[in-house]
Amino acid sequence: DANAAAVGEMTYGVAKGLKHFIMITLGTGVGSGIVIDGKVVYGADGFAGELGHTCAVRHNGRQCGCGKTGCLETYCSAMGVARTAREWLDMSKESSSLRDLEQITSKDVYDAAKAGDALALRVFEYTGTILGLSLSDFVAFSAPEAIVLFGGLARAKEFIYEPTYKAMNDNVLKMWKDKVSLLFSSLKESDAAILGASALAWEL
Repeated sequence: DANAAAVGEMTYGVAKGLKHFIMITLGTGVGSGIVIDGKVVYGADGFAGELGHTCAVRHNGRQCGCGKTGCLETYCSAMGVARTAREWLDMSKESSSLRDLEQITSKDVYDAAKAGDALALRVFEYTGTILGLSLSDFVAFSAPEAIVLFGGLARAKEFIYEPTYKAMNDNVLKMWKDKVSLLFSSLKESDAAILGASALAWEL
């Protein structure tokens, strides 16, 4: 679905006209579609681009459903944001509107951040920083013109853009510093993969 979303974005969205970009889908997990020279990279078996399962935290990283530890998905997905908030609440006595909730979702963290909750704001800063660090590595292997963020968590643009972009540029090789755009999808979440899949028919 991330590959299809990348094609949809390239055909109808903010990546129109770009031939080298990476689509990062931030939903319940972290997916990705890599486009090089206008073509999606599938690899030998069709499964290339599992960037959500690259290691973002090497020491004492979170257990991921894939069996590995420290995967980007465990920190920068919607579930990862909620998990960070819960862990931080459990480790401190800091006042937060999130403390009154039995179950915390990423939307709860977003709503709290919108209301100025200090802990929720730090959760997004932390999440964006980890994402940006990973993006700096992704830039090194494909030299994209842009990275496009898509999915539910991307709707928290006002909270994750700055820390993500800063961490990416602080850690990328100098030749790419400030040269890779960080964009947000212009397509509806429910439409992107369908549009991409339909666009593929034109190539047949």
